[in-house]
Formats: sequence, structure tokens, C-alpha cells
Amino acid sequence: MREAEGLVARGHREIVLTGVNVGRYNNAGLSLVDVVRSLEQIPGLARIRISSIEPTTISDELLERMAGPSKLCPYLHVPLQSGDDAILQAMNRRYTAREYADFIEHAVRRVPDLGLGTDVMVGFPGETDQAFARTQALLADLPLGYFHVFSYSPRPGTASLKLPDTVPSASIKSRSRALCSLSRAKRLNFYHRHVGQTVSVLFESRNQQGLFTGLTPNYMRVGIPTKENLTNQIRPVQLHGTMDGLALGAIVDL
Repeated sequence: MREAEGLVARGHREIVLTGVNVGRYNNAGLSLVDVVRSLEQIPGLARIRISSIEPTTISDELLERMAGPSKLCPYLHVPLQSGDDAILQAMNRRYTAREYADFIEHAVRRVPDLGLGTDVMVGFPGETDQAFARTQALLADLPLGYFHVFSYSPRPGTASLKLPDTVPSASIKSRSRALCSLSRAKRLNFYHRHVGQTVSVLFESRNQQGLFTGLTPNYMRVGIPTKENLTNQIRPVQLHGTMDGLALGAIVDL
């Protein structure tokens, strides 16, 4: 709490909660939801965002808090890693592809306008063409706004070094390109769904194209043409268009 209060006193409007396994936070019986409740009492703090969080650690209580009214942003970054059960098992992930999909669908029902991101790895040892196809199909079906794509690379001391059936580097690059392209399409579709709406944007900085950009609570990056310095301001913006990686709009005069 003292760290958060200090950050807000120095002008920060949003705080991101992060950790090795933030969803399993427990301190003297207090959970992640208790931390959020405490942070919401800090005057001047506008937003609380949760960083990457494992799907098996997200409680209905947390989703209920996220659904609002709350300072907790309607946003989840929930790692998938693979859409193939055999690969998930080899990775020691504690869920199946179906269980992951069921959770995502449950979260979307519980939290209006939820922004969703994920991590996915390509080229893990044993990832056949069929296994990759299952991953690609699952990512296409789920209501995700984007995903980070990582290529597998062997690291000393990891159990995966002992696994057979390594994937050729050419296949890894091809699969990575395919998923990156799908991610761009998913992001564009998510942004396009919001065209015509007025959203709240916490502005950060001006980009190379001269647009001032910032983020909505559900993690859309929005850009507007303006000569005004909007750094660290939260302003209402009506969206009127999209481009690759950016929603476009104009400030609404209240």
C-alpha cells in the first residue's frame, strides 16, 4: 500500500499488479481481491490493472469485482501456450484446451466488454502439424483481442531439453508468422467492434505519426490527432475508425 500511495503521489493514475503467480497471492489470509479492495481506497488512483495471470487462479470473486463498478480494469492476459492437450501436458500446464476455452467463455459472460490477451508458444518439442492446427483453430475461435507469439528455443537446465521430436526452425518461423497474422486480425476485429462508442483513454505519449495515444480500461490503444499535451490525462474519446494496432478517435467535449 505504501508503494502504491507513493506512486499515486508522484502522479501515476494506473497501477499494474504483477508477480510470478499473482493469482495465488495470499498474505495473512488476504487474497488478490483484498489487495484490489485496499488499493481502490487510495485517492487519485484511477485504474488498477492485473498483469499476466494463470487461468486456474482466477476466481469468480475477482471476475465479479472486475465487472464493476470498480477501479479494476476489465482486462485479462491469460496464457494459453498451446491448444493441443499433449503439448500442454508436456509443458506441465494444469489445464486442457477445453478447460481453457470454457474459462474464457465464462469470463466473457461475467465481465462486460472484457479485453483478453494471451501468450502462445510455437515449436515446442513434439508439436506436429496437427497439434499446431489445433492451436491455430482454438485461437481463431476464442474471443481474444490479441496474443503474444513466442518461438520455442532450448534453454539449459529445462526439462524440455530431454524431449524428442524437435521442430525444424523453418516450421517454427512459418507457424509464428501465421499466428502473428491471426493476432493482428483479432486485434483489428476487437477494435472495430468499438467504433462509434465513447471510451475512456489514459493518454501516454505522442507516436511517430503525430497521434497522441493511450489505453482504454480494456486495453485498446487509441490515437487522436491533437496539438495538446495529453500526457497522463484521462479523457473521453469517440472512436470513428481503426488501423493496424490502433483505434482512431476524437476527444468528446463534455
